[in-house]
Amino acid sequence: WWFKKRPVAAVYDRRSNSKPAVINRRYREVILWDDTFIRYNEPYIGIAAVKVLETLGLHVSLVRGRKCCGRPAFSQGNLDLAAKFAHHNVSQLSTNASPARTNSQLPIVFLEPSCYSMFAEDYRELKIPGAESIAQRSFLFEKFVDDLLEREPERVRFRQHKDSVAIHAHCHAKSILNPAFMARLVEKLPGRKAKILDTGCCGMAGAFGMMAAKRELSLQVAAPMLEKIRAEGNDVTVVASGTSCRHQISELSELRPKHMAELLAEALR
Repeated sequence: WWFKKRPVAAVYDRRSNSKPAVINRRYREVILWDDTFIRYNEPYIGIAAVKVLETLGLHVSLVRGRKCCGRPAFSQGNLDLAAKFAHHNVSQLSTNASPARTNSQLPIVFLEPSCYSMFAEDYRELKIPGAESIAQRSFLFEKFVDDLLEREPERVRFRQHKDSVAIHAHCHAKSILNPAFMARLVEKLPGRKAKILDTGCCGMAGAFGMMAAKRELSLQVAAPMLEKIRAEGNDVTVVASGTSCRHQISELSELRPKHMAELLAEALR
């Protein structure tokens, strides 16, 4: 209960001096971007991600003083505010010291695809100084972990558990990456069978689906996705890494979708 209710930064502060017993050969440390929603509303996802990354032999740092990635402002056309957030975040990620080396050298791992795409693409579109180097260091959590395990499959052991996993890939993730790696990562867990659902937008599109005037349209957009999820059966585990996607699915169905970090953390030995 305590871990589910405390902000991830507060929980992390109590254990930030602990170091992993095994150090990964390529990276000693990573920065975890604990986006605003995970920090204050779903900290258990951030904690699951830290558990996975530390088990992989990495020391995890959070960004002190970071601000919103700017996605809500950017999506609403408030580019001045988005650029203000972007300047601040790029500065924080370029100059803050970390236990191993300066932040300007560390990989940045994102749990929320819409935040990831801001750093990977939109900061460059806003012509933020330093955005190019930040983009090169930015990784979606699932891609970072899958790439690492492709290089070093012995790094972690997962428990055997027979399960079917249906993956709804976030629109921002699909716009930048081929989502096939998500299924590959799930099938690194013994006994799991994964399927990338051929789904479009969940209908939320950030705050769009929360607006009363857009609610009916949001439901219409969500309908094909929900039909494909239900076709997988009642026993399927649904994975959706987007916050708004998970909320839409849980609101409109009996399912409780998980973030990939939760699925991996639960499978650790």
